[in-house]
Amino acid sequence: IGVGSARSGCTATASSGMTLAVLRKELVTLWASALPYAVGAAFHLVLGILMVNQLEVRAQAVIQPLFPIAGFLLLFALPVLTMRTFAEEARTGTLDVLLAAPVPPRPLVLGKWLAAWLTGLAVLAPALLVLVLLELWGEPDRGPAVAGFVGLVLLAAAVTGVGVLASSLTSSQPVAALVAVFAVLVLWFADEGSSALGTGGLLAAVSFSERLRTFAGGAVDTADVAYFACLGAACLAAAALAVDLRKLR
Repeated sequence: IGVGSARSGCTATASSGMTLAVLRKELVTLWASALPYAVGAAFHLVLGILMVNQLEVRAQAVIQPLFPIAGFLLLFALPVLTMRTFAEEARTGTLDVLLAAPVPPRPLVLGKWLAAWLTGLAVLAPALLVLVLLELWGEPDRGPAVAGFVGLVLLAAAVTGVGVLASSLTSSQPVAALVAVFAVLVLWFADEGSSALGTGGLLAAVSFSERLRTFAGGAVDTADVAYFACLGAACLAAAALAVDLRKLR
């Protein structure tokens, strides 16, 4: 039992070390390119324009409109950040070389996902300035503000998982981005399909927009947290399986 526990501990330590190594490598590669800067600039330009428009229409210093706008924009920004995670290495052949080494698929997938998710959060972070400006010009409710940003963080985790899965299935970055964008758009508008198809709340239960609306209202529901976490975990497990099958081939 002692030997088995020691081996299990060593395996867990080695897996963590591999994950951190992949994370560092991916972060360096991502931020050495122009991609995060271009995505961040486009994201905040559109977010700023739409948010100012909402404030002018409402004539109130409220932060609630920020969250659905930012959440919807993340559906396009994050797939662009994740499209290269596996697709680029598969195209150049470096993924085959990496898989030939004793690197388990799970730490590889987890490290790449963490790098893309943290980069996405860094891109999102300047949106906090909106809260600062609203504090200067009004008295926004801080409860929905905190809950709304928690919702955006969880949404980013799930969308990043979808993007990594799409990238693991192809060697084309544009195809990976398009597949991920299509998938998350379907999930975002699932509540509309629920109404059109008369399925009650079945499709609405998997809707990103409906789940995010709860956070924007100031509530952190454990069911919503579990939904985003389970979806992200399922996507990462599927991506690890896809990479493992590629290794076997």
